[in-house]
Amino acid sequence: MLDFSEPITRIAVGRRSCLALGESGSLYVMDVDFTGSSLLRLTSPDVVPDLPTKEHSVLHMAGGWVFSAAVIKGIGIMVWKSDVTPEERNKFVERQTTQPHMRERNARLVSRPEETQLDSVVVHDPSVLDIIGLMVGDGYLIYLTERGTVHRANFDDSMFEPEAPGPTSFLFKKFVATPKLSYLSGSFLHFGLFNTAGDVFIGNATTQEDTDPYIYEGLQHRGVIAIACGDWHALALCEDGSILSWGKELQGNGCLGMGYKFDADATEMGLIVAGPYISCPEPRKVPGFGGQEDKFAFCVAAAGWHSAALVADFKV
Repeated sequence: MLDFSEPITRIAVGRRSCLALGESGSLYVMDVDFTGSSLLRLTSPDVVPDLPTKEHSVLHMAGGWVFSAAVIKGIGIMVWKSDVTPEERNKFVERQTTQPHMRERNARLVSRPEETQLDSVVVHDPSVLDIIGLMVGDGYLIYLTERGTVHRANFDDSMFEPEAPGPTSFLFKKFVATPKLSYLSGSFLHFGLFNTAGDVFIGNATTQEDTDPYIYEGLQHRGVIAIACGDWHALALCEDGSILSWGKELQGNGCLGMGYKFDADATEMGLIVAGPYISCPEPRKVPGFGGQEDKFAFCVAAAGWHSAALVADFKV
């Protein structure tokens, strides 16, 4: 259990880091081993002041595979590498206090694209900070604006080289819906978006400016209220408490939630068995949740090869 000097209002978890936002606006980081928290200060060749500050507070944050990101008021999106050097780890071990020390990270500002026109919707400079959703994948991030526009930026270690430009975001021209997209979630290689009408768009690490979104018919207009993405599978939570899952799981570890016991059972159910993987190409209802079932799911989570749900068990 970690001790913080103030109440924590939000957390975000990636493969190499866990971020925590304090009530005062301070940003804490637990890198790699998660054994201790440190106050995070972002230094950047793009921005003069150290961040975050009371004036430039954190609005959104996300942890990714190797990198993390935060939307900072009045500044924009900052990206940094989530890692711990042996020297930093040794300093933490040597400390005999629960008060977090300062951990400094070199960060880069995501460059702002010029204003463009898209189907009569003016896409403005994101420095206005109308960002309502942020996810960080493997070498890229996705953000969603209040106008329903979806943007991507790519990055790697080269952005920290002297005189190197920071990452630049660009617009997904085909990710357009009416009513506007209003929810974004994802991790590693996959992400999902949807709107209040039940339109669901899926993208992945290969999605580019002119790429069409994946449209799974089994997700459309099913009352999807949340999406959670693991490494190779995903879950969708529906308003009736049911869960839909699709993708693949490793060695039948159960992250798809289909409930088979043997490969032969999976094949009989119409799942695809290929070597160590069992795949569900199209979204399928997870047995036991929603509708007339005893269990009503109201929250889902997925990461790696794992899935989880918070449920109300009406049988109990």
